[in-house]
Amino acid sequence: MPEPTTAAPDARSRPRARAGADDRTRQTRGEARREQIIAAAVELFAAKGFRGTSIAELADRVGMTHPGLLYYFGTKERLLEEVVAAREATEHEAYLGSLGEHASVFHLDQVARFVVDRAVLARLYLVLAAENLDPGDPLHDFFVERYRYARGLAREVLAQDQALGLVRADLDVEQLGTEVIATIMGLEVQWLMDPTAIDLVAVVGRYVDGLREWLTP
Repeated sequence: MPEPTTAAPDARSRPRARAGADDRTRQTRGEARREQIIAAAVELFAAKGFRGTSIAELADRVGMTHPGLLYYFGTKERLLEEVVAAREATEHEAYLGSLGEHASVFHLDQVARFVVDRAVLARLYLVLAAENLDPGDPLHDFFVERYRYARGLAREVLAQDQALGLVRADLDVEQLGTEVIATIMGLEVQWLMDPTAIDLVAVVGRYVDGLREWLTP
């Protein structure tokens, strides 16, 4: 009785298989290239601002031509949107994690440490916010919502501290949340302007000590 044989693959399928593998390789390389461009854009935008950075300069940084870079993003404005979206996606959860398992206003020193560990991103957001003050600017609405979210999160954390008996019940968490965010962001600006003169973690730590004396029942 003849031995069973395994049918040979259809030779016509081989080019299709190779084409599929080539497509996946190109896609992987394309994604890696996009990440490289975004990383370089973060550094340049943080140092020189969006308006002060040219596509030609960015292309030179990553070893590409001007048209080659625009192939991945289309326009400089689209690249800016991608930079912000990519960093928001990766940093948001990490930021919430810096507050600790049970977020509290008394954990603000941990947030300061988070900011110091990501100094380039902190500078990026500060520079971009300054460039987008007018309602018609491309990221104006983004930063309005970002700061609104920060104030809301501070109020939420303070309300939770009140519910747990960690903060006096007579305090207005709406007003206090706004004041806390303004203080932290103001200190962050001073640190970014002159990091040798401001130890952000230490200064915020002392601020937290003062809050603890004032807010604790």
